[in-house]
Amino acid sequence: MDDLLNIFGILSDKTRLRILLLLQNRELCVCEIFGALGMSQPRVSRQLAILKQSRMIKDRRAGKWIYYRIEENEYTRELASILELLPDWLSNDAEFNNDKTMLEKIWSDKNSLPGYECICTGGQKDGE
Repeated sequence: MDDLLNIFGILSDKTRLRILLLLQNRELCVCEIFGALGMSQPRVSRQLAILKQSRMIKDRRAGKWIYYRIEENEYTRELASILELLPDWLSNDAEFNNDKTMLEKIWSDKNSLPGYECICTGGQKDGE
C-alpha cells in the first residue's frame, strides 16, 4: 500500500502529472518537455528530478541533450495502469489538450528541419 500512496503523492502535483502524460508514449528531450508545457527549464527540471528520484522516470544523455522516459520497473507498471485511464478522463481538459498540441507542433517543426537536433533551444546543425 505504501507504493500506491507514493504514486498518488507524486501524481498530486499538476506539473509532474503533465510530464508523465507527455512521456507516456515516447522518450522526450528536456527541451521538448518544457516547450510543450510552456514552463521555464528550471521549473521543469526540478519536477523531473523529483520524478527521477522516485524511480518513475529515467534519463539518458546523447551528446549535450538529455532525454527522459518512464522507467520500466514494478513500481511504474502500477503507474502505467493509472496513466492509461487519464487521457480519456482529461479529454476535455484545455491544459492537457494544449500540452498535446504544443508537443505535436514541436515535433512537426523539428522534423521539418533536417539536421537540427533540438529546435526548442535553438538547436545546431549536425557537425557544427
